[in-house]
Amino acid sequence: MPTQRRDRMGWWARVVIAGRQVTSRMFPPGRKGGPEWRAAKEWEEAGREKALAEIKILSASERLLAWGEMYLTHVGRSMSKQTLAEKQGVMREFFGFCRENGVQALERIDKPKVYAFLSGVADRRGPNRANVYRKNLLAAWHWGMDFVDGFPPSAAVIEKVRPFPTRPQPRYVPPEEDVVRVLRQAREQDLVFLLTMYFTGARRGELFRLTWEDVDAPGGKIRLTDHKGGLGQQRQRWLAMHPELARALAWWREVRPCRVEHVFMQTQNDAAMGLPFAKRIRFMRTLCERAGVKPFGFHALRHKSAAIVFVGGGLNAAQVLMRHARATTTDIYVRSAGLYTDPGAITDALGSSSIGLAAACLLEKEIPQELDTLEAYCTPDHVHDMIRQQGKRAN
Repeated sequence: MPTQRRDRMGWWARVVIAGRQVTSRMFPPGRKGGPEWRAAKEWEEAGREKALAEIKILSASERLLAWGEMYLTHVGRSMSKQTLAEKQGVMREFFGFCRENGVQALERIDKPKVYAFLSGVADRRGPNRANVYRKNLLAAWHWGMDFVDGFPPSAAVIEKVRPFPTRPQPRYVPPEEDVVRVLRQAREQDLVFLLTMYFTGARRGELFRLTWEDVDAPGGKIRLTDHKGGLGQQRQRWLAMHPELARALAWWREVRPCRVEHVFMQTQNDAAMGLPFAKRIRFMRTLCERAGVKPFGFHALRHKSAAIVFVGGGLNAAQVLMRHARATTTDIYVRSAGLYTDPGAITDALGSSSIGLAAACLLEKEIPQELDTLEAYCTPDHVHDMIRQQGKRAN
């Protein structure tokens, strides 16, 4: 990533492979994200690609680090900034562990060492986090098998380390009245942002990336883009737009303070004015505090949308809204909202069907209402007498 000089006289672009600077170049000054910064970043990426193509001349330890560099370059090109930051943290810690334990080649990464690394993560940060690290390492290893010459041909070294047992915590999904209270605390762009999330079931990153080209007002459609395809491939889906959402977006387009391509923008100060959001950490917590409700986040609102659509249109409708490749993933969202937790609803549904009603009539007709019972013969004294008699016969 380009670095700004202390005197702000330009951007310093560097190509670093396996911890070694290969080349560098200065670019003109400008704001981060501007054309000068992007030119420096593109030069870095092109230089890294060229240097990584010559990976065969590296030593074993340099090849180990170069694998991480190559994988993170792929992630930065094809996945979100949030995903890149997560994977950078995992790879940084893993290579630090390798350095401390004398692992200087890919071939020396074995099951005991992977287990030792993940166990340390579990001890420090819990089993859930250790499983996240395992998932990211396994994805990096599979990528290396596919795209790095001379990479170990088996992923068993990581796959054989079983996930750590966890106690899954149910996600809190707010009741509808709490969502309404939060919406009443939002103003202007913030309200439109939350309504867009609710009516589309969008992820926050999808709304951060949303541009006006993705809003087809005449056609009543909106396009969402994610990176949930295989190997982080980009996916685009058009969804029908609710009339209220169309009205809210049309209003925001007219009153927005900057004519920029992104639908939602930063407006907190002049330096950031018009830039797309990268994160909104305190946003939902602040609104929940003002509304006086139990805090919930962006993803809980996505779960709420899935639950409401499931009640009205079934699992398939919720799957389409969530844009899940598998219905089993949508099922997790439905369960988190407590829609599968009432056993009484199952028995009531079975009993109220035509079959259940017929069964009741048949039972009333076929089974006598008054039955002679054997309770009189099952008193404790009677049982004891029977046991004593059986004992005498045996003797």
